[in-house]
Amino acid sequence: MVLDQGRFQAPSDQLNVNRLRRETLKYTVWGLLIGAGLIAGIFVYWIWSVEERTAPEPALTRLIIRKPRATKTFALKRQRLRPRALTKQVTALKPRLSTPAAPRLKSSSVFGNVQTFEYALQTDVPINLQTSTIELSAAKITGTKEPEKRIAMREELIDLNALDTGKYKGLIIQDPTDRRKVKGFVYLGTAWANDLKPTFDSAAKAIPNLVDALNQQTGVSARVDAHLFIDSQELFRTPFVYITATEAFELTERELENLGEYLRQGGFIFVDNANPTTEFSQGEASLRRIFRGALGAQGQLRPISNNHPIYHAFYDFDGPPVGSELEIPSFSEQRSLDHLVIAEQSYYLEGVFLGDRLVAMYSDKGYVHTWARNYGNEPQLRFGINAVIFALTQEGSIAQQQIDFFSQRGQ
Repeated sequence: MVLDQGRFQAPSDQLNVNRLRRETLKYTVWGLLIGAGLIAGIFVYWIWSVEERTAPEPALTRLIIRKPRATKTFALKRQRLRPRALTKQVTALKPRLSTPAAPRLKSSSVFGNVQTFEYALQTDVPINLQTSTIELSAAKITGTKEPEKRIAMREELIDLNALDTGKYKGLIIQDPTDRRKVKGFVYLGTAWANDLKPTFDSAAKAIPNLVDALNQQTGVSARVDAHLFIDSQELFRTPFVYITATEAFELTERELENLGEYLRQGGFIFVDNANPTTEFSQGEASLRRIFRGALGAQGQLRPISNNHPIYHAFYDFDGPPVGSELEIPSFSEQRSLDHLVIAEQSYYLEGVFLGDRLVAMYSDKGYVHTWARNYGNEPQLRFGINAVIFALTQEGSIAQQQIDFFSQRGQ
C-alpha cells in the first residue's frame, strides 16, 4: 500500500534536530559562563569595596549620685540635762510697818522747829538675830538584800520618775507588805546581734503587748526600747534582756564576752525558743549554746523548780503557763521541715545560776507567739510581768544595785 507523502507532512519535518541540539547546548554553556562571571565579579567587587569600620561603643547608663543639700540650718537640739537637786524651801514672814504714830515736835534748832515722825516696827513672829547650826534630817532608806523585804514605799524618798533620764533602763521599788504595790519604770526591747535578727511578725508584736500589760496591770511605767545590740555598752544599763530566734545563728567572740560580763555584773536574760513545735531544731541549738559560750562551765542549764520566787514575784503560778509548744504547724511549715518531730509540753523552765542568783532563763514555750496575740494570752503576759519584776528586784540585779547606791547616799 503506497501512502501519499505530501498529505501528512508538517512544518516541523523541515527542522534539523541535531543542529538544534548543538546550538542549544552552545548557547546554554555560554549563558552559564557569562552568569558565573557576573556573579564572580560582583563577589570580588563586594569584598574589595567593604571598608573597615570601628564598632560603636555599647550604650552605658551612668548613675550620678548628687550630694544632698541641706534646706535648713543644722543645729543640735539635744541639751545636757542639769542634775536635779532635792531642796526644801523655808519661808518666813516679812516684817511689816505699823500705822505711823502721831507727829511729834523735837527740840528747836538753828532753822527753827522741825516736825518729825516716829515709826514703830512690829512683826508677826519674834526674830532672833543669834545664829546657830542648821541641822537637816531625812528618813533613812535601807537597801535590803532579800526580795521579800524591799524598801517600803511609804518610807522611801527616791523619786524614780526623776531618775528616768535615760541613764538607767529600769528601776523598781516593791512594797514588802504587798508585792502588788510596785512603782518605777522599765524599758523593754528585743536583743539583736551580728547574726541574730528576729524579724518575724511575732517578735515585732510581743514586747509592745508585754509593755501594755505592765502599764495596765502594775504601777510600773513601761516603754518599748530600741533594738539592743549584745556587743554594745548599752547592755550594762539594761536590767532585763529578751532574746528569741527561730533559725540558727552564731554570736561573735566579742558578743559572747560582753554577754558573759553582763550576766556576772547583775544582768538577766530571758531566752525564748520561737520554734517550740519542732524538737532539736537549729534555732534551739543556737539559743542553748549562748550560755556555755558566755559563761563557760558556769553556763550550765538546770531546771527551775516550780516553787521558785519568779512564780510569785507579782502573780502566783504553780509552774510555767502553756505557751505555743502544743500548736500544730501549718501544712506549708510541715513540708518545709525534712524531719518533723512535734515537741511535747514542757512542765518546767531551765535557768543558769551564779551562786543563788538566777541570771538567765531558757524557755521552750514560744511565749513570743502568745504574747503577740490580741486576745487569749492573759496567763502568758502575767508570767512575763513576773519575769520582769523578778529580774529588777532580785538580789544583786543591776536595778537593785542602783537602789542600794541611792539608799547608802541617803544614810
